[in-house]
Amino acid sequence: MARTLSLFESAVSRMRVMRQGDIVQLVIDGGGALVTSTQDFIQAQKWASSKPASGNMITDRGRMLERLSVLVARPGSVLGTQGNAKQLAGLCKLMSQGGYDLAEWMLPPELKNPQPQAPANKPDPPDAEAGAQTVSTP
Repeated sequence: MARTLSLFESAVSRMRVMRQGDIVQLVIDGGGALVTSTQDFIQAQKWASSKPASGNMITDRGRMLERLSVLVARPGSVLGTQGNAKQLAGLCKLMSQGGYDLAEWMLPPELKNPQPQAPANKPDPPDAEAGAQTVSTP
């Protein structure tokens, strides 16, 4: 009797999975590329490994990928970027540390071109102001 494939095996049959520390890049043949956190991917992998494949690779891939709560996609990918701003910012930080060029990925404008934080204007101490403004009276 032939062994049945798990949903995970079916979903990744035409997909390259590259684990790079805290992030995982998924390159889908003819479907673009996605980046997610290793933790999020492992949860989806465990879930999909316990389910039987449906026999349709595209359906199985969609079922597994919808389990990923935070992901960054390249333009033209089968899925779009998803997750809240804080989660995406954390994933973008990991991607930058991993050497990814964020300009090549579909990101909200505030994450794609981050504005440098302006230094807070600290008022001069009162002693310095008093010493600089001494006026002699005749």
